[in-house]
Amino acid sequence: MTPDFRPSLRWLGSAAGLAVLLLGGCDRVTGALDITGQIAAQTPQPVGPERLRVTLPARGASATLAPVARNGDVTVWQTRDGITLSFHDGLLIGTRGLGDDLMSADVEGTQAMLRAPATDLYHLHVRTYLGGEDQTLYRRYHCRETGRADSDLSVADETRRTRRIEVSCTAPDGALTNIYWLDRSGGIVKSRQWVSPAVGYMDVEPAATSVSVAVGSNGEG
Repeated sequence: MTPDFRPSLRWLGSAAGLAVLLLGGCDRVTGALDITGQIAAQTPQPVGPERLRVTLPARGASATLAPVARNGDVTVWQTRDGITLSFHDGLLIGTRGLGDDLMSADVEGTQAMLRAPATDLYHLHVRTYLGGEDQTLYRRYHCRETGRADSDLSVADETRRTRRIEVSCTAPDGALTNIYWLDRSGGIVKSRQWVSPAVGYMDVEPAATSVSVAVGSNGEG
């Protein structure tokens, strides 16, 4: 089926809202942050006991993050050295401090697809990045589900029955494939999500709450 390439006014409104939240909320959390990703190290002030384990395979780096801010369905997670990741119900919508950062992302279509029965319909996925002279660059992808299967998943020392959903997206200048593992209630318990060309994919899963908030090439703080 041919996808509809036209962004909707509804999306434009939601994207603007996300941008305000990310550029305001995240940068207030991280403190001194510029577009090159240079940030001032600071200790997170957690707002909950949960911890998130994040791995960047292309960089050989991993970190454990704590939640430091919440706004509705959006949670901001932070490492000890000030890197922040923002998720909307488990879907990545922004990063700060990684260098080639994702400034914002529209995840409305992905959310609807994950909650619905299997389908081959396309949805629009728009991401924003900063280019030269602080210009906002829009990357528009057309995405659809390309795989769905039940899977036993080991997460935080626990085996859980999940549904693995693969989402493939294409654009004139590239393609990406995100993978989500959902529990019986539809919540995302693990994922592999694309960040940017320089960062690559990000693996995300819960971590034991006893793990300290740290970052390093081997995950040790």
